[in-house]
Amino acid sequence: MFFRSDDSGTTENFQKYLNGAAATVWTVAPSKKFAGKVGEGKKGSDGVAAAVKATDGGIGYVEWSFATKSSLGVAQIDNGGGAVELTADSAGKAVTAAKADGEGNDLKLKLDYATKTPGTYPIVLVTYNIVCSKGLAADKTTLVKAFLKFFSSTEEQAKLTALGYAPLPAEVQTKVAAAVDAIS
Repeated sequence: MFFRSDDSGTTENFQKYLNGAAATVWTVAPSKKFAGKVGEGKKGSDGVAAAVKATDGGIGYVEWSFATKSSLGVAQIDNGGGAVELTADSAGKAVTAAKADGEGNDLKLKLDYATKTPGTYPIVLVTYNIVCSKGLAADKTTLVKAFLKFFSSTEEQAKLTALGYAPLPAEVQTKVAAAVDAIS
């Protein structure tokens, strides 16, 4: 088992999954430092991916893009709803099922790491852009909105799977578009 030796959001997220899926077994509070009692730490996702690839039977955790780039196999996860392969669709289902943890156009999500919904890959991490919705200078508002509209567009989102990332599910993409439009 290989894990990140440095502080890592990926490590914290993986431990959130372990804690959510098996709270009676993984009782350690999730943090950016790996709290497991076995394994070998490697620096960065590149280090973990390289160690897994070089070790017959090696396992570890890295984000999908590193697994793809390193030609690693990705574990199917059976959370009680059947084994699920990591795909853009199965990751998107986890994002769609997440509960809103913000108000109005604050689109922060609370993921359900213990989901038993068939076809949902439960180990996902959402990346956010934090933007002031009011008070920017007009020229900055125009630039921020253009940037966010471009990267959240259907065309750009469709390119993400090839890079090892899941695009926004349509339902979430609609909410993002409304939040971007509300920036003034």
